Amino acid sequence: MGGTFDPIHRGHLRILDAVAGKFDRILVIPSGHPWLRTSEPVASGGARLEMCSRALDDLSEELQEKVALTDIEIRRSGPTYTVDTINQLRAFFPKDSFTLILGSDAASQIDKWHKSKELKSLVNFLVVRRPGESKSTYPEIEIDALDISATEVRDYLRSGKDVTPFISDSVLTYIKEAGLYGSK
Repeated sequence: MGGTFDPIHRGHLRILDAVAGKFDRILVIPSGHPWLRTSEPVASGGARLEMCSRALDDLSEELQEKVALTDIEIRRSGPTYTVDTINQLRAFFPKDSFTLILGSDAASQIDKWHKSKELKSLVNFLVVRRPGESKSTYPEIEIDALDISATEVRDYLRSGKDVTPFISDSVLTYIKEAGLYGSK
């Protein structure tokens, strides 16, 4: 499950919980320099990795055994391409099959991704449909998804609104300690 995770929020954690039974292991991969974004992530790669680590520590022990965090993209310089990440992972796990877990917003853009045709031949896709989004052409899972985005969380933090329904306490503590997103 890749994403900018700027910051990681309870919606992401809910997805992990909902799909965990479908997989032997789930890798959470914060993006390095997502080339399709019009702007760089607000928080540094290291800060986003730390927020993910803290959020994953908040998961149940059973779920923690299935979920692993990797900095494979954060360590890579230049634009981050999912196809390169998958090829790197396949070198370490040659007998495993891979499924990308992504939101419907990302799924609608797959054809624009770098080497999308090659990527489609390397992985399966599982789309988590956000509330109000239209159906994709890929296998989907419908969950009681939180209707929140990282952009909205950042906006709430800047304006001093309560974000505790949307991010875990440990992530909020880190955000405040690091002075991220204009938090108050």
